[in-house]
Amino acid sequence: MTETDQTTDQTTDQTTVRRRVHLHIGVHFAGTTRIVEGLRQNSQGFAERDIRTPPAHLYRRAITELLERLDGLPPIEAEEIALLDEILQGNTAKAVIMADANWASPLASALHADRLYPDIGTQIAPIAELFESSDLRLSMALRNPAVFAQNLQDSGKARGATSAFLRSVQPENLRWRDTVEALRSALPKVPLMLWCEEDTPLIWPRVMRQIAGLPNDAKLRGTFAALRDLIQPEGLKRLQVFLAGHPPETDAQYERTILAFLDKYGKEDALDEPCDLPGWDAGVIDMVTQHYEEDIADLSARDDITFLLPATIEG
Repeated sequence: MTETDQTTDQTTDQTTVRRRVHLHIGVHFAGTTRIVEGLRQNSQGFAERDIRTPPAHLYRRAITELLERLDGLPPIEAEEIALLDEILQGNTAKAVIMADANWASPLASALHADRLYPDIGTQIAPIAELFESSDLRLSMALRNPAVFAQNLQDSGKARGATSAFLRSVQPENLRWRDTVEALRSALPKVPLMLWCEEDTPLIWPRVMRQIAGLPNDAKLRGTFAALRDLIQPEGLKRLQVFLAGHPPETDAQYERTILAFLDKYGKEDALDEPCDLPGWDAGVIDMVTQHYEEDIADLSARDDITFLLPATIEG
């Protein structure tokens, strides 16, 4: 093969490899802030692998401003290129990771019309269109709708909308399966990864590696971020020492170790998530929780979704 032929092949390879763009889209009260912090902590290590984690304020502003300028029109290729150039600030990247819970919906609109994030499809579609030429991936964490509603009430944000929703909603209609189906209908070809916020203390390192597209043995910083509020400081120190001396060989071994330390050193108040919602008695909360578990079972069985479950309950 001549030098010219080699150059042509290299150019073809470069033009056919699309940059991977991963958007984590929420939901609220399900660890998006933790993901943003995890991306910041691992930014140097990711950059060494040509994975960029831009500052949140930068990409959120750039995306919002472009959507406002487009005003519903699709972007042209030059606008998509300019957007990524602005976000990357001159850096090269084979992958870009960004996160914002408001991409799924503004918090004030997260609960209305008897639905969880009823407008998620129309919210995400224009954002996804900004990265049409990229290898786009989406991820989202779910949590018990009863706990979600409690978090929303306790937050004091969108107080009027929350109170009105809780007075009028039929709790049996709060199904994540409907939310996810709306998202899949809007973007059927975009890979989607889901997990439960309740499982995050067990699977946090897997979550971060999956988002970054890293192998299972890749080193990460902040691997205990999802445990710090749940376990006593002494227990966390002992856990770190134990894992350093007894590295788990499988995800299941890692999770069993975490469960054992949570059982011994877990903070009772942090592990308990009481619900005190107007008009919702124990029977209603049990029903909502049962529906949540049914939705997780259904969604995790779908072929068009990657669902991260604890290895200790898979299969």
